[in-house]
Amino acid sequence: MKNRFIYLISIIYLITATTLFAQTKRYEVKSAVINYKITGSGSMMGMPTKLSGNKTLYFKNNGAIELSKEQRVQMIMGQEEKENEIVKFDNGVIYSVDDEEKVIYKQTISKEQETIYFNQDGEKGLKSLGGVKVGSEKIAGYKCDIWDLSGVSMCIYKGIPLKIETETMGIIETQIATKVQLNISIDENKFKLPNYPIRTIKDIMEENQKQMEDLSPEQQKMMEEMMKSMGEMFDPEK
Repeated sequence: MKNRFIYLISIIYLITATTLFAQTKRYEVKSAVINYKITGSGSMMGMPTKLSGNKTLYFKNNGAIELSKEQRVQMIMGQEEKENEIVKFDNGVIYSVDDEEKVIYKQTISKEQETIYFNQDGEKGLKSLGGVKVGSEKIAGYKCDIWDLSGVSMCIYKGIPLKIETETMGIIETQIATKVQLNISIDENKFKLPNYPIRTIKDIMEENQKQMEDLSPEQQKMMEEMMKSMGEMFDPEK
């Protein structure tokens, strides 16, 4: 069973990161299947941590519908923990699958943010978010532009992130594309979610208010800062 605090943090970060990519989508490619390799290491709350894994990204309709499947292994103080994640983005709604609890968490991007971000594209959209282009790199046979944006480094080709570098809770993580297939036909089954009950993030946060109160002052501060960083990105009622 996951440490509850780490689990809550991962849910919040997952939504924040996923929305960041949603904001920069508007892919210039109709559809794609992309395979990524995941690596990372650092110290999480003073605990030496390493991670490895892989991820497959599917999208169609220029990114209006997207699903990613991720398998990773974390080594925390020598103890191995395996995790599987499925995240679906469907026209402004994010679904995050928790196989351990057999539940799907749903979050809707607010109409205000959808208007701000989805009506912009390319470099204009990235710059409006504070992004800075710092160079270029060739990944999986494609030359992509490197952007620094809100503490995240992304190498983007036609709107698609082929390399993503993040630092969260002391862990530096890299996702890099190893195989890219563009403008291909994708089986509709690739976009299906498990038949689990669907709950909102508001539900889970309310249920875990008691656990939040039991956290140490340092953990509470970390959680509050992450919540604050999300700003008004989401509509909490949906």
